[in-house]
Amino acid sequence: MKLVKKLFFIFLIALIAVMIAYFARVNDTYVTLNLIFTSIKDIQLWLLSLLCFLTGVIFSVMAVFLDIIFLSNHERKMKKELNKLKSELVAVRNEKFADIDEETFSKEETLPATASDQADNGQN
Repeated sequence: MKLVKKLFFIFLIALIAVMIAYFARVNDTYVTLNLIFTSIKDIQLWLLSLLCFLTGVIFSVMAVFLDIIFLSNHERKMKKELNKLKSELVAVRNEKFADIDEETFSKEETLPATASDQADNGQN
């Protein structure tokens, strides 16, 4: 299965290279690029297209990295808040358990007698 993936990847790269070569062959005219502060004369159209594509890829990768950084920062804040809320919940639970009197559990008369308990007492 790995061999098929490698062959597919090689085929895809070869196809892209052939497409770029064909595009370069068809669009071999020279153009002038007028920027705000300067102008570039006699640049081939296919080279200009390739440079624009690579610039877009670079900006997209930078945007993705910035998004990952912001998301990891947000995730770290959320984990800190979650840990704080967990510790607060544990503290509240422990406080409720501390408030309960142990004497209420030791008294037998507070528990209602069931019919089976009364039958057992009558047989003895």
